[in-house]
Order: sequence, then structure tokens, then C-alpha cells
Amino acid sequence: MWLFLCLCALAHAQEMPKVNTKQGVVVGRHVEDGDYLTFYGIPYAGNTTGENRFKAPIPPPVFTEEFQAIDNSVICAQPSEYGFIGTEDCLVLDILTKNLTTPKPVFVWIEGEDYEKTSTRPYPFENLVEDLVIVKINYRLSIFGFLCLGVSDAPGNAGLKDIVQGLKWIKENIAGFGGDPNNVVLVGHGSGAALVDLITLSPMSQNLAHKAIVLSGSALAPWAVSYNPISHAQKVAENLGYTDLSRTDLARKIASTETYLIIGALSFIHFYDTSLLFAPCVENVNLNPSDTFLADAPINILKSGNFSQIPYIAGFVNREGTLRVPQIYSHSWIREMQIFFDEFIQVDLAFESKENKTAVALQIREFYFGQNTINTQRMEEYLDYHGDILITLPIIRASMERAWKSSENVYVMHFSYKGTNNSDWDSEYPYVPISGARHGAILNYLFNFDLQVLDKSANIAVAQRFREFAYTGSPSLRPPHTGAVWIPVTSGATSILSISGDEKMFVEKVTTDVKTETRMFWDPILATHYHAPKSSAESLFTFGLVVFAMQALLRLL
Repeated sequence: MWLFLCLCALAHAQEMPKVNTKQGVVVGRHVEDGDYLTFYGIPYAGNTTGENRFKAPIPPPVFTEEFQAIDNSVICAQPSEYGFIGTEDCLVLDILTKNLTTPKPVFVWIEGEDYEKTSTRPYPFENLVEDLVIVKINYRLSIFGFLCLGVSDAPGNAGLKDIVQGLKWIKENIAGFGGDPNNVVLVGHGSGAALVDLITLSPMSQNLAHKAIVLSGSALAPWAVSYNPISHAQKVAENLGYTDLSRTDLARKIASTETYLIIGALSFIHFYDTSLLFAPCVENVNLNPSDTFLADAPINILKSGNFSQIPYIAGFVNREGTLRVPQIYSHSWIREMQIFFDEFIQVDLAFESKENKTAVALQIREFYFGQNTINTQRMEEYLDYHGDILITLPIIRASMERAWKSSENVYVMHFSYKGTNNSDWDSEYPYVPISGARHGAILNYLFNFDLQVLDKSANIAVAQRFREFAYTGSPSLRPPHTGAVWIPVTSGATSILSISGDEKMFVEKVTTDVKTETRMFWDPILATHYHAPKSSAESLFTFGLVVFAMQALLRLL
């Protein structure tokens, strides 16, 4: 009898979890070293090759038999040191869940590095899956996700439309995986955070996302939305040998080009002015208004109040500028800044003349570097400059704009805690001084990356607060956890939760004094010189003139 019962229990333990979706039955697995279920590689959209390469995603396939959701190796095509890796038909999502019954908040993780790559570092979601359903959505990257020519064959923002399609899939199917379709929390870091921010600004996301957490990224960052999508595409076209083509012909030509050739053509194109080669764009609304993801610049949408007014957390670290440390070594940026500082002024500033730009650049240089030569002795100043313009100031500014118009609370976190988990930086870049937290450090305390006992307070301050936020919309801690009362930002004051200290002394407080002097310096510059990204439709006329002029010149020759 006992043997029979043991055999029955063993058979039950080996039974694979199955979920009925709109596409058919999906079969997952029990994790061997943990008490949760996984469903990997579920297609949420159709193929993206050929004529679909740069277009909005198409509906997912219907399963004719049970789909074995066990492949966690699918990544989207992207450049690497080995040429390119991944596949274009990559629109799948992964789900981790404790069980299939209890409705839990859905934590949708959007990762990304400069919209071009995904992290090679696997994220350990085990720390979060206990009381959340975790979903990771693949989306098209680089040129495949963000070629924006303002024509129907390449309207732009395909990668963002992928994520929206994934959110629609979640809305329809996540209940079967133990998730609450009416409590979807978008979470992203870096360019993933900018994507989350942009999703909340798009009418396409209405009722698909209910809370947002953006870490070290913002829709108002100068790199977040492209200022020159067509000229950037032209640079790649020239590398491919494609010239004198209309925008439509260029889109179709690239759509029929081998993946490895396209990836190769992306190499060696870099910008000093914070621009990324391919990024989201303000679309040409004349093409198809109902299929337009971003019809206006983010700053204009925030000021209008026409965005998803949902509870919102923004977080940044005190050493965000460390994301530009590799450029010191690979592109000699410190030396280049000493010689060509004007070229490093961010793309979202416009000037009436070259002399005006030089004058403002001198102001900025003196604020950060004084009269000093920009060299490796000025590393702290280098980190401050890049961290401020790329992440810190855009996050604070966007949070203030959002709080001004939103009916829901907006919370901001400043993280400068340097725990045992930051020691890897000291060994990787021993000549770069870090006082506090480097870019990406906050993820250590969200995902519990090899944390020591001494780091527990920081882990609670991040992960536990985010859990509470997912459940209630408020990041306040409940017993037995204690901590500072996190006050939301208001239209009149930027209240920020500051998390600082180290493994010897943890400090948590609410303050309004974060980067005050820096913000006072930049406010008049932004008020005078900031300009928003324009629609790709406004770039079409210029592009057409260039092509016409080249064709006329060839006829004369």
C-alpha cells in the first residue's frame, strides 16, 4: 500500500503543468532546484522576416498539438563580438509562476542595452516568483526593432509594438498561469526603462499596464527617442552600398538583405552627442493613425496629460555615469572631450549659431571640469557629467512633469548604497573611483544577486518595496519590515527616497535635496535650448530633397 502511494506521489510530481491559451495547450516544467513552474519560448506573435521585417507584429500561430514551452534560449538578432547572434523570428515570452491558481500581480520585465542588445547576465527571478508572476518579453532590437523611415514598409517602433502585442497576449492568457490580468506591472532598466516609460505614453497601452517601475532610464533622456532616424538609416544604407533610393525602396531593399550583412553595416557608427544609432521615433501619423505608437514627442505628451495615469516609480543611482566608462577605453572619450567638448553636447539642445553652442558648451565644461584639463585625473567629473545628462536629470524632470498631470502617485528613488555586491566593479575597473552605486547596481538588490547578510536592508528597501507597490500601488513597507515613509512627488516638491551607506551602515531617508545645484544650473539651459524630437514625417522632405539633388547631379555628370 505504501509503495502504491509513493508511486502515485512520484507520478503526480512528474506531471507537467499545462495551461489552455487562446492558441492551444502550453506545457511547462517544474523547476528542479526550486518550487515554481516555468513556461519558456511561448510565441505571442508571428514571424518577422521578409516583408514583415520592420512592420508591426502579426498574430501568433495556433497550436495544432500541445506546445512544449521548454526553450529558454531564444534571443532576438543582435550584434556581438562574434558577428551576430540570435534569430529574427524571436517574438516569444517566458513565464515563471509559483502556481496556476492564486491570482498574483504580473511583473513584466523589459530588458535592453541601448535598444541594441539584451544582457548576457541571466536574471535570477527566483527571489520574486514567490508572490509574483514573472513575464519576460522578447522584442526586436536595433535596426530590426527601430528602423524608422516614415513609410509603410518601415514606419518605426516595431520593437515597441512587439511589447504591446505581448501585453495583449498577457491580458488574454495570463489568468491561466496564476496571474491577474488587471494588475500588470511594467519594469525596465536602462533602455528597457525608457521603453516602459514610452509605453505609458502611448494610447496603444491603454488598460494593458497598471503600474510602472523605471530604473536608470527615461523617455526624456536625450537618447530615448531618435532625433535623426532617417539620417542614421542613411549611414547604414551607405555601408551596405545602397544609395539614391527612395525611402520606400530603401526599406524594401534592407528588408531583403541578409541579417549578417545588416549587422555588419551597423559597426563603427558612433555618436558623441548621446544619440543611439537606432531608437524609438515620433512616427508619421499620416500613414495609419490607428497603428501609430508614438504620435508626438514625450515631453509634449507629458505636458498634455494624455498618457496612462498609473502608479509610477522612477529610480536612479548616484554613479549613472559609469555606463560610459567603457568608452574611455574603447573610444578614448576623455581625450576626445578635452579636444572636441562641443561635440559631446547632448542632441536635445538646439542653438541659433555655432558661436552660441560654443558659449553654452563652455558654461557646461566649466560647471563640471572648471579650468582643469579633461584627463584621467578628472574621472569623477566625467562620471558626473555623463550620468547627469543621460539619466539623472531626465528622470527627475520626467517625474516632475508626470506628477504635475497625473491623478496617480509618482515616486522617485535615489540609490547610492555601496554594498558587498559592488566589489566586482572595483576589480574590473580599478582606476575608476566609485563612491556609492554604479549603473546597474540597483538590480543586484532587486534580483538578489549573491547578496550577503549585511546587504539585507538594501534588498528589503528595493525588492520588498517593489513587491508592495505591485500589490497595492504604494511602496510603503508593512510589518515586520520597517523603513522611511516614501512620500510621492508633488507638483511643487521633488520628494525623493534616498538609500545610501554601505554594508556597515545602511541609511534610508526622504529628502528634497538631490542634485539641487546641478538642477539649478541646467534649468535655464534647458528652458532656452531644449528642443523635442520631431515626427519622421518632418524629415521626409529633407530626405527627398537629398535624393532628388543626387539624382540631378548624376544626370548632369
